[in-house]
This record gives sequence, structure tokens and C-alpha cells, in this order.
Amino acid sequence: EKLFKSPDPQSQEIRDLSMDSLWRITGASISANDPSPNKIWYELDGRWFTHSKHVQPVYRKENKFVPNIPDDGCLGEITVPFVDAHRLMDENSLIAYRFYYGSTYWVINWDKDDAGKPWYQLMDDHNYSSFWVPAVAVRLVPDSELLPISPEVPWDEKSIDVDLGAQTMTAYEGDKVVFMSRISSGSWAHPTPRGIYHTIRKRPCRHMVNIEGGYNLPGVPWVSYFTSSGIAFHGAYWHNDYGVRHSHGCINLPPPTAKWVYLWTTPAVPAEKYFHQDNKGTRVFVH
Repeated sequence: EKLFKSPDPQSQEIRDLSMDSLWRITGASISANDPSPNKIWYELDGRWFTHSKHVQPVYRKENKFVPNIPDDGCLGEITVPFVDAHRLMDENSLIAYRFYYGSTYWVINWDKDDAGKPWYQLMDDHNYSSFWVPAVAVRLVPDSELLPISPEVPWDEKSIDVDLGAQTMTAYEGDKVVFMSRISSGSWAHPTPRGIYHTIRKRPCRHMVNIEGGYNLPGVPWVSYFTSSGIAFHGAYWHNDYGVRHSHGCINLPPPTAKWVYLWTTPAVPAEKYFHQDNKGTRVFVH
């Protein structure tokens, strides 16, 4: 990605943006000359501009250590721009991945290193090994934050309309629109399947790997599957280019939106469960 003098791809190029560099987002604008369906540009540090697609708005919130991990584990969320995950509880040990803001993981244990620094052990659900991350980077998500949204609405009165042409999703309770969002559906090479489905199972976090597809993504947040082959609504922390097709078939959403979908759709997932399914899922119409 590049920095420009103004929010216009034809304006003067200032410099390249390096991976994982941190900037203050000081403004946002719609570019009149950008041909992309996503025309949002960010002003950085009050001086330069860049397209929003590869810039993730993040915060840096360090967390108080909480040693009370349930026997079956609990959900944790990364609340700093990024943190390195190690295979051992040692900052000099092998770095397995870099975890990014908004990604989620199942916390299974805690410990302190020789210097007394607390760490959380996070499950790697790809091969059921684990990672260690400094506890200050992980927020333990309280049960009260995982309560279902609109539980009084009957499960068969909730539905989601996914418009692949417009790259939008619209949630309904009966005939009433209750939520709308831009999406990134499957790319032209990996299209999202059209049809009528239901949100049949859910996970609050998932390590998604497809070696042939070229991705290896730990901590994908707020996953609501609606096909038996694994197509799902989920948060995407690796791009910010909604309105443009990007995925390998799933419906990419901003993480807060994916969380809303996860909590609003049925089946409702108990806070203590890492995986849940039943046959009374929310209807999903993809067209």
C-alpha cells in the first residue's frame, strides 16, 4: 500500500506503507476518482492519505490479568494492534503466529514465567496444540457479552438476505429490517454458493487453514456456518475492503458486525461452549 498526497489514486505518491506499521487515523473521506466499489480513504497522522482496504482501525488496550479460567476454557479477544504468539511461555521461544486486533481464541490455561509475567495459553484448534500469549494482550470476554440478541423473536422469524451483486447483507425480523452491512463475499474464482440455507452451527473462534487456497488464519472471530461444506459469516481482521469480493466463499464481515450476526442468529451459543449446533437455524438467502 502507498501513501498519497490526497485521497485520489492519481495524486502524488509519498511513500510505501510497511506491513504492521501503526498510524493515527485522523479522518475518512469518499474518493471521487477511485474506480473501486470501496471508495473509502483514510487520512493518516493528519497529513497523508491511503485507501482503507489494508488499514485496520485498531486500539491499544492492555488488560488486567485474570487468573480464573474455567475448567473447559473461555473466550479471549486480542485488544492490542498485534502480539506475537509463542509455542512456549517464553518471549525468546519460537513465534508461531502474529495475532491481530479483534481476533478471538479459546483460553485454556494461564501461568507465569520466571520473571513473574502472566501468560495465557490459547488452544490451536487446527491441530489441537496451543499457543502462549502475554496476558496483557488478551481480554477475557465476559458471559454477559455473549447473550443472544432478540431472543424473544421466534427462530423462524429471523432471516438474512445476502445480495452478492450489491455486496450487502440485510437482517430481518419478520418483514422489519433490523441490521444492514456491506460484505466481502467469495471471489470470482471462489464464489459464494447461491441458495437458501440456515445457520446450522457456530464457533466463537476458528483457525481456518487451506494450504491449496493459500491462507492460514488463526483466531477467525465469530463464525456462523450456513452450509455443510463450511461456508460461514465471520469476521475478517486481514482486510478492510468491504463491498469488494475477496473470500474463498465465506461472507467476510467487520469483526463487530460478525459478532452481531453470531449473537443474533440462531442457534444461540452458551457462553461456556466452544462449538454449538442445532436444527433451528436462521434462514439465509444468498442471491
